[in-house]
Amino acid sequence: MKTILLVTVLCVFAASAQAMNRYNTRNMTCSQVQAALKRDGAAQLQYAAPDNPSIPLYDTFVSATRYCRSSDMSRPAYVTARDTKKCKVRQCVAKSHR
Repeated sequence: MKTILLVTVLCVFAASAQAMNRYNTRNMTCSQVQAALKRDGAAQLQYAAPDNPSIPLYDTFVSATRYCRSSDMSRPAYVTARDTKKCKVRQCVAKSHR
């Protein structure tokens, strides 16, 4: 019985450790988006397509390469925010796609 309880507790902690925060950048300034990534390390962002704001886009962004898989690296990317169409963030890409 103790083993089952221990396994259950460990599974709950593992699941919560892997949870990724999600943000809608339409409701955030660029500095708020960048602060959230710096605080969280990685987050899923929903943002408007730059050419057509009615189209929502989703992707994962990071504050540094260390939040990418070992086979990836981070590179600059841009998302729309409440105060700008070009908020600079970082996104993981395969090292072979520099």
